[in-house]
Amino acid sequence: MKKAPVALADKSDAASAAPGRKPMFQQEQVVRAALDLVERHGHGALSMRAIAAELRTGVATLYNYFGSLAELNDELAITLLDGIPLVDAKDLRETRRQLKALVIAYANIVERHPNFVQMVGALADQKIMRIFDSTLQAMLDAGVDVERATVTWAVLSGLAESHAASGRRVDRTRQSDIRTKFKDLKALQVAVRTGVFKLSQDEWFRQILDLTIDRMLPELKAKSPKATK
Repeated sequence: MKKAPVALADKSDAASAAPGRKPMFQQEQVVRAALDLVERHGHGALSMRAIAAELRTGVATLYNYFGSLAELNDELAITLLDGIPLVDAKDLRETRRQLKALVIAYANIVERHPNFVQMVGALADQKIMRIFDSTLQAMLDAGVDVERATVTWAVLSGLAESHAASGRRVDRTRQSDIRTKFKDLKALQVAVRTGVFKLSQDEWFRQILDLTIDRMLPELKAKSPKATK
């Protein structure tokens, strides 16, 4: 996933800096330094002291921009969530495409940031609710009943988190191992012959999403690119 653009909660640099003192940094610089640190060393390495070292400044300076590490974490989560656009499609085909893209984008965030849930604070949670609301509304507009729409959201987000956590890739060597070690397992051998285990983890995930969306949301399948060929 491409780097998410930096977007901040409604705060100006002048308001976040100490009164009467010219800010040393833009708030975006602090956020970017924190994200770079997390992506290189993991969320466990994040601290005000470590960020200050990245920016070659004192720890006290950072408190001109964020009142606490929790507040900064919330801003990091918002920045990552900016990589997930709201669903605003005008037709069923585009709704399906945007829904699938949203789930893949979320999976990429959670894969790169396993501690994403711990980063989310009040403001990021509001943004998640807006993403959920736009997705739910798109499904309702497509004729999906509200119960099935909410269940679909839970299933798709769960698939994204499972994909991010697995980290396993099934390659041709694994396929060969399955064929020889489990030759008596008939159903598994059928799956091997289809070539499914040749797929990369990402390809397999996309196939799972297609199947899940088409089965749970047949309203979208009827006008999907695959169905209209």
